Amino acid sequence: MTTYQQAMDFINNIPHIGQRDGVNRVRPLLRLLGNPQQELRLVHIAGTNGKGSTAAMTAAALRDAGLKTGLFISPYVEDFRERIQLDGRWISQEELAEEADILIPLFRQLQAQGQAVTEFEFDTAMALHYFARMNCGAVVLEAGMGGRLDATNAVPAPAVCALTSISYDHTKYLGDTLDQIAAAKCGILKPGARAAVYPKQAPEAMETILAACRDKGIQPNIPDLSQLEILSCDEEGSQIQYKGRPLTVPLLGEHQVYNALTVCAVCEELEQAGWPVSWQNVSRGVGGASFGGRQEVVARRPLCMIDGAHNPDGVDSLCRALDTIYSGRKLTVVMGMLEDKDYRYGLAQLARRADRFIAVTPAYAPRALPAQEAARLAAEYCLRAEAIEDPAQAAAQARAQAGPGDMVLACGSLYMIGDAKRGFLSVK
Repeated sequence: MTTYQQAMDFINNIPHIGQRDGVNRVRPLLRLLGNPQQELRLVHIAGTNGKGSTAAMTAAALRDAGLKTGLFISPYVEDFRERIQLDGRWISQEELAEEADILIPLFRQLQAQGQAVTEFEFDTAMALHYFARMNCGAVVLEAGMGGRLDATNAVPAPAVCALTSISYDHTKYLGDTLDQIAAAKCGILKPGARAAVYPKQAPEAMETILAACRDKGIQPNIPDLSQLEILSCDEEGSQIQYKGRPLTVPLLGEHQVYNALTVCAVCEELEQAGWPVSWQNVSRGVGGASFGGRQEVVARRPLCMIDGAHNPDGVDSLCRALDTIYSGRKLTVVMGMLEDKDYRYGLAQLARRADRFIAVTPAYAPRALPAQEAARLAAEYCLRAEAIEDPAQAAAQARAQAGPGDMVLACGSLYMIGDAKRGFLSVK
């Protein structure tokens, strides 16, 4: 029997990067598992930003409706098991070890035949097999980098496909224009599925989405912003009225309002398809939802927050919150980025808002931007810019040295915000 530690050691040693065509690489592994994806009722979510938050809120609404709900997200903040959840709890260490015990021999069998899969494909197959084995009544599946070629796209036509905010990221693989990126994300759309769309898309992205829906014979559900009233948006979340009904959105930032509207659209489509999902389920589910690493408040005095903003759209959403919700606070930024992201934009936007800027190097990331280089760039915008290699050490020092009314923000790559959170919490 494989132990949990043996399972994690194996998973962590699977190559992270392979050729783009993950959907065809994962299919032989799924066949050896008995094609568990065929047994599941699915909501499939793709996009650039907001996928995880939208997935978490959708899963919360489905749980409130009484459905045994699986949730697959990527990446994780602190613990690998965050990625595979059942009814709001992480897969247990024992369950993960059981799944690895089944999958590892099949992985090795395919490897011997020259058909090895990457870690994401292995994780996707594990999640689908686990959800089928647990007899889930619904599964919310977050796509990885793309859509059409993503490993998660090996599933049959979902009940609903959701497209979140589409912007520039992974341009090396998805294309360097918004219509190319949107076309890749729209690859999850399948004839027979329904669709829900984030309402504030860039025009080029929305045009591509609408064309893809027409091609698949799908009438997309796009939330009607004329029926939205934002009553408040502050450190406690947002209070809104949508279609005349009140809704609390506890996830922070105005962008989460539009993610919540996308969840409303998903659940409207599910209800029309005969699923037992009502507005009350949406209201209670969204109102009680949580999702780590997205404007997540870790401590209050000083205010310590982590956020995985690593591309221009994510950085813009974070900066809107800093300029409105958190304006007036003295700000220390702890930031680490990867070299294959638009790090210059992110560093500039955060450094110019910071009273103190600490650059760090994300751990366990082969493409990490060195802290010294990040600090050098940040110094153009912030007089107090420095480098501290270790994210946990930097976060701990920043919290310890901040005043009770100040704000300390750890942001950038998801590879570093979990370490930063541990650093924040180490200070008593």
